[in-house]
Amino acid sequence: MSMLDAAWAGLVGILHWKAFLLMIVGIVISSTLVAMPGVGSKTAIALLLPFAFVLEKFEAVALIVSIWAVSNTANSITAIMFSVPGGGGSQATIMDGYPMAQRGEAARALAAAFTASALGGVFGALVLLAAIPVMRPLVLLLGAPEFFILVMMGVAMVGSLSGNAPLKGIAVGALGLAISMMGIHSLTGVPRYTFDSIYLYDGIGLVPLTIGLFAIPELIFLATRAQSISNVSLGNLSEGRRQGIKDAFENWWLIIRSSVVGVWVGIIPGLGSSVADWFAYGHAMQTCKGARETFGKGDVRGVIAVDAATNAKEGGALIPTLAFGIPGSSTLALIFGGLLIVGIKPGREILTTQLDVTFSIIWLLIIASVITTVFCLLFTRQLAMATMLRPSILVPVILAMAVLGSFANSNRIDDVVVMMGFGIVGYVLRAGGWPRPPLLLGVVLGPLAENFLWTSLQVYGIGFLVRPGVLILITILVIIVAYPYLMRRRTASKPRHAPKEDV
Repeated sequence: MSMLDAAWAGLVGILHWKAFLLMIVGIVISSTLVAMPGVGSKTAIALLLPFAFVLEKFEAVALIVSIWAVSNTANSITAIMFSVPGGGGSQATIMDGYPMAQRGEAARALAAAFTASALGGVFGALVLLAAIPVMRPLVLLLGAPEFFILVMMGVAMVGSLSGNAPLKGIAVGALGLAISMMGIHSLTGVPRYTFDSIYLYDGIGLVPLTIGLFAIPELIFLATRAQSISNVSLGNLSEGRRQGIKDAFENWWLIIRSSVVGVWVGIIPGLGSSVADWFAYGHAMQTCKGARETFGKGDVRGVIAVDAATNAKEGGALIPTLAFGIPGSSTLALIFGGLLIVGIKPGREILTTQLDVTFSIIWLLIIASVITTVFCLLFTRQLAMATMLRPSILVPVILAMAVLGSFANSNRIDDVVVMMGFGIVGYVLRAGGWPRPPLLLGVVLGPLAENFLWTSLQVYGIGFLVRPGVLILITILVIIVAYPYLMRRRTASKPRHAPKEDV
């Protein structure tokens, strides 16, 4: 089957009325169930996976993949409006999306996020299309040593996420790395810092930690303030929506750069959206003009960068999944199982005899992203108006969502206790002016860094540091660390012109 024939067959298969209807069903489920904190696309796909047994291959692909493909768009809704992350990829959206909602710009933030998500999703699909002929060398380019340095680049973002207080960021990030070491070591089987608790054998859950760290402190401050999330009138919501769309297209170069970051993170199995959003946010903070003064305070560029990257990541994550059967995340592992149910085998077959299925997934990523964005933009007014509700109504509802989301992580009450515990930690950090994102980033990157370092030392010894790929990445790492300091020093050294005297 030629590339052109496969592309046409994939498009026709997705646009068949039954497959298209199932795609719409998947989009609706993703935009509602997935937006609930802690539930996520993995739960939704697991619930619908049994239906794949009675569906044709294009119908199964349309239903299952559509839920995953647009989940990051839905995740941004609660992150922007209530500071409650809908999933791993929406954690960094809180940084600027929620402050925008607080000052009455919820419609603008939502519209910018939805538009950036669509553009990022299309970009990721196009990258997947371009990568089909060169998938093998692209995925096999890096080994464990290079992956370790890439993770260290993420750790280097801690300083960027801390504004003008890098030492505070490093300290909080170190606390996150320490927390990530809880549980049974994945390579040696030795339990660490479990305090004889069976629950801690699996480590601290990322979902309850994130909800507690970001959502609970905001609920406490919202309840004590006795006023709605937005401190000012929402104004013309239609104008805010138009401005958000305009913001996304005006920052097209940022969207492209962030999408490249998302795709590259997606290609590397095991990193996922919890890393892609912070990588993109750190990149935007370091490269956007005046970002250090405005990011974290309601800069729409922070929202655009994160949502473009998290949606573009999906196209990159499909490269190792389809080419070698290496799922890039636990959600993709479920999709992998769904494909096997209907007789689709990732690897050689999906790139040759079943190439039409590959193209159907590419078309689905593009079409579903656009349709979801249109749906969300149509309801931006209703979503933005939720920020004007009284705390007496809003706080109990959001708290119930937070508890439900934490419990759904593993169906254990221990996760709710963890959420409340980190809610106290988050409140103390927020009240004391300490940054919270570095703690989350430390927890996310800690296990990855440790595993890659262990593997590198076992295979190459200390000599892994002189591998050509490692040396190149270390050079880039040094530039990442030094760039903000050099720019700050350059700005401080610029001569200030004295005002002219009146003649």
